[in-house]
Amino acid sequence: MKIKRYLVIISILSLLLIVSSIYSIKLGTIPIKNKELVDYFIKGTTGNQIKDRIIFYLRLPRTIGAVVAGIAIALAGILMQGYFRNPLADPYLMGVASGASLGVVLYIFTYMLFKLGIPHNIYGFIIAAYIGAFITMFIVINIARVVKQVSTLLICGLMIGSIAAGFSTIVIYLGDYIGEENSNLSSFLMWEMGSVNNLTWDMVVIMALIIIPLSILTHIFLSKKLDANLLGEKYAISVGVDIKSLRMWLIILSCVLTATVVAFTGPIAFIGITCPILARMICGTSKHIYVIPTTMLLGAVFLVVADILTRPGVLISSTNVLPLLCPLSIIGSPIAILIYLKIRKMGI
Repeated sequence: MKIKRYLVIISILSLLLIVSSIYSIKLGTIPIKNKELVDYFIKGTTGNQIKDRIIFYLRLPRTIGAVVAGIAIALAGILMQGYFRNPLADPYLMGVASGASLGVVLYIFTYMLFKLGIPHNIYGFIIAAYIGAFITMFIVINIARVVKQVSTLLICGLMIGSIAAGFSTIVIYLGDYIGEENSNLSSFLMWEMGSVNNLTWDMVVIMALIIIPLSILTHIFLSKKLDANLLGEKYAISVGVDIKSLRMWLIILSCVLTATVVAFTGPIAFIGITCPILARMICGTSKHIYVIPTTMLLGAVFLVVADILTRPGVLISSTNVLPLLCPLSIIGSPIAILIYLKIRKMGI
């Protein structure tokens, strides 16, 4: 791939991300005018105290959180595809995201059950999500060792995700019998379909501190190894790649990236499957040195745009906020079907 073309692609995607982020900050039940937004970033205030608080405490963490979460899920998707050597592998479709969300729900339910109240320790959310993600990934990996057919493996992944989601819903409804805290647990029904609406600065900072360094290190140290792995285990071994170590890191990184996001936003669907494949198509190559940054930018753009579409009055005339699953499934499902139908013709 020519460097000039790659730079053009990155520049266009970066511009799209900036534009979509600006609209994300502006749009909402209380709109922010262009002049007010310019004044806020230059002078530190829009001239309206209420709008200043809306931008700082609601819109900025929501927008930045969507960018960071999009980067993480898209990268987790490309790592999972590298592990299974299958462009249809995805943290959501393989059930890992649902497993992470079940871990979070069980964490909260356990505290409620023992009358300790709803925990506000965000590190507890992350650890619980990690445990759920790794357990689910362990199950999927063991199924993959037995099942060789791609379609069967995907169906098994979907079923595992459905089981985890079913248990999450049961646990949430069981919260109604525990005490006054049930309203907090019931709010996780919306969270289970994905949402960046309630992100705080603390959550965004922790996500960024985990995800950004991991993304950079993955790009630097795993790009060439993923290229070799793409050509087969024998070739990868012949050029000095430690396959066992690579596969271990792919599992760890994909689970950590997915669980870190799910702990605060709930499961994010389809970004992990659509962005890597679109990145390969746009770049015209499967070399990960180019594909990984393109994938991460696409993930950020997709999630910011999807979040904008969930807001009141954008897709539907309502005061209710839609879950991210709505626009992401509408956009992602046709792409996933197209990938499945043309997987062999695309040669990836």
